[in-house]
Amino acid sequence: MSTTGRIYAGAALCMAALVAVLVLVGRIDADSGAGTAVEVLAMEPADGAVLPDLPTTVRIRVAGQPDPTRSHIAVYDAERTRLDSGSIVSDGDDGLRQQVTVSRPGQLAVAYHVVTRDGRAASGIARLTVGAPGAAAPADAPARAAEPAAHAHGVDPIGAALLALDGLVLLVLLVLLLRRPNRGAT
Repeated sequence: MSTTGRIYAGAALCMAALVAVLVLVGRIDADSGAGTAVEVLAMEPADGAVLPDLPTTVRIRVAGQPDPTRSHIAVYDAERTRLDSGSIVSDGDDGLRQQVTVSRPGQLAVAYHVVTRDGRAASGIARLTVGAPGAAAPADAPARAAEPAAHAHGVDPIGAALLALDGLVLLVLLVLLLRRPNRGAT
C-alpha cells in the first residue's frame, strides 16, 4: 500500500472512531435528561410578594435533586447591587437556600439558575418588594449580569468532539498537502 493510501486509511479509521465516540456521548447525554427543563415547585419569598420585613434567605424548591455546585441564586436591589452572601446550600432533598443581606426597603430581583444532579435545569427572575410597596423597581440588568466567578459549566462533550474532529480533518489535509508530489519539477 502506498504512503498516500496509508494516510487515507488512517484518516478513515480515526474518523470512524470519532463518529463512534460522538454516537456514544450523544446516547449518554440523551439518557441523562440533560438539557430538559425541571419544574420549579416553590420559591420563598414568592415572585411578586410584598414583604413587611427584610428577608435573610431565598429558597427554591424544584422537582428533582438540585446540585448546589452547578446552581446559583443572585439577589439584586434597585441600584443593581448584589445582595446575596455566602455559598448556595442544599435545603432538603429538593431545594436550595441562599443567604441575603438586605439593608433597606425596596424592590428586589432574584435571578436563579438551578441545575439538578441529572442535568435538568430551570432559570428565571422573580421580583419582590420589601417594605414600602412604592419603592423603585429594579432594572432588567440583573438578568444579564455576570455569573459569579466560581460558577462555571462543564465542557459540552458533543461540541468538544466536533472540535477535535475539525482538528483531525485539518491535520489530515495539511499532511496530504505537504506530501503532495511537485508536478512542476522533474
